[in-house]
Amino acid sequence: MKIDVIFSADRIKEGEIKGKTAIVIDTLRATSTIVTALANGAKKVIPVVNIEEAKDLATKEDNCLLTGERDGIKVEGFDLGNSPLDYSKDVVENRKIILTTTNGTKCFVRLGLAQEVIVFSLLNLKAIINYLKEKNDIVFCCAGTRGEFALDDFITAGKAISILLNYGGIELSDRALVAYNTYLQNKDNLASVIKSSKSGKNLIKLGREVDIDYILTSEKMDIVPIYNKGKIKA
Repeated sequence: MKIDVIFSADRIKEGEIKGKTAIVIDTLRATSTIVTALANGAKKVIPVVNIEEAKDLATKEDNCLLTGERDGIKVEGFDLGNSPLDYSKDVVENRKIILTTTNGTKCFVRLGLAQEVIVFSLLNLKAIINYLKEKNDIVFCCAGTRGEFALDDFITAGKAISILLNYGGIELSDRALVAYNTYLQNKDNLASVIKSSKSGKNLIKLGREVDIDYILTSEKMDIVPIYNKGKIKA
């Protein structure tokens, strides 16, 4: 298996994802919210890039929730923001979720040449590993923060890589090797590292440290969400 890592959504190049299994990561918080929503019974999640597109789509979809954030804050007039804790079963079961976020939802539209696109958070780590272990060529696509590197996404990729290496026959790109080593160096204080990242500090400033704690301690969701034709389903 070949493993690569892309640092941010803005750095996705067609040649680096073509024909590969692409794994989208936005640990804090878009992919964690998507995984939570689907695990709690949402019919599907429709990721969109901008607010107006989300609003327009909401007028065309029945039984939907209009959700998302900018700079970590719920968009005015939307049903929900981007806290995974808001996506409880009683709120999202059998609903369609239209989601737009500052960073995470941009990834999906840039992965059209990938063989398949899956959604990864620490919440569904075990399910993702079981799915990926039979693949030949994978690339972790970190959402990043406004086009730049984000430590929380990168170290999440590193944790997955550390487990996949146990299966043998793994070839790491230089970027994947750095992600792996970054995780190894910080695995014993992962929570503090993620909380001290730019994204982590922003959430804490917004009073959402509880979201980080939830994401770090709830690795039990046995789903592999797949993005196809503009929709994500488990």
